[in-house]
Amino acid sequence: MATGENTYHDNAGRSVDVDLLYTVAAHQVAYVDGFLGISAADGDSGDSVALITDHQVYQFTVPTALAVSKGDTVYIDTTDLTGHLPDESGYAKASGANLVALFKAIEDQDANDCVRGILLPEGV
Repeated sequence: MATGENTYHDNAGRSVDVDLLYTVAAHQVAYVDGFLGISAADGDSGDSVALITDHQVYQFTVPTALAVSKGDTVYIDTTDLTGHLPDESGYAKASGANLVALFKAIEDQDANDCVRGILLPEGV
């Protein structure tokens, strides 16, 4: 068989199954197995859960000091985590070492520190 032959559609790619080393709750931003996404379900260490990695709009809660504006890309520092979850100090608006893109804001951060943004699959 030659390289590239028999390439078939596998799935829609909206999520990836990951193996947890720490507990996560459903709907949390999580970095697991090299993927940054949103946990689809609760899970404990040793569980396998789906991590949503699709390219849709979500409501994200961000640190007050981040001051996100429409058009900003928000990154997560993969070395600033508690378990699989980013710490408040792990959110950034500038790219750099160990930073993976989480979302691109489609509106300004509101008074409740909520921002609507497009999830950037696999940090792309």
